[in-house]
Amino acid sequence: MQVVYPSTPANYFHVLRRQIYRDYRKPLIVFTSKRLLRFPLAKSKMSEFLGNTYFQRYIPEPHPTEGNFTLLPPDEITTHILCSGQVYYTLLQARELNNLRHIAISRIEQFHPFPWDLVRNHIEKYPNSKFVWAQEEPLNMGGWSFIEPRLRTILELTENHKGKPIHYAGRDPSGPVATGNKKQHNFEEWSLISQALYGDSRKPSDIVSGIPKWD
Repeated sequence: MQVVYPSTPANYFHVLRRQIYRDYRKPLIVFTSKRLLRFPLAKSKMSEFLGNTYFQRYIPEPHPTEGNFTLLPPDEITTHILCSGQVYYTLLQARELNNLRHIAISRIEQFHPFPWDLVRNHIEKYPNSKFVWAQEEPLNMGGWSFIEPRLRTILELTENHKGKPIHYAGRDPSGPVATGNKKQHNFEEWSLISQALYGDSRKPSDIVSGIPKWD
């Protein structure tokens, strides 16, 4: 089977087109997020649908980044966050709001078959980074249990990252997918964002348009 979690309209279009035009048939499981249906940042240019474009199994950090926010050079990147789906945009906004130019964020758009080649080649771009897997789901759900052993194998096959740990940023194990309490939900989300960006859970000093800000 194929398991994907597209985070852009273009990638969603291309994975469906790939499924139709392939000369063999395999089940396709697509995870989607209702939040991204009208989310301003989750959009694609027309050029991403046309010409020689295709489904991206892995979307690396665009380096250098576009717009006013610019990352540090690759050898000065100290944290490389890997994630999938809507949490990417939350991390992206929090990174820019807090001016964390030493953090790269990449997306795994296809869980299975896992994009071994793309991930392995790209993570070598940041030789001095640590690795974080970020997800909104609890520890016993989401992609962590599937992704973690594969990332660990990839790190052992690289020149610069052998023996490095993979840090988890997300909610604690839970029975329900999410709490029914809005205050607790916000606390858990801010906590996982700070874990991913700073390495520990900390309370934000301010909330700007729903995005946490730390001093």
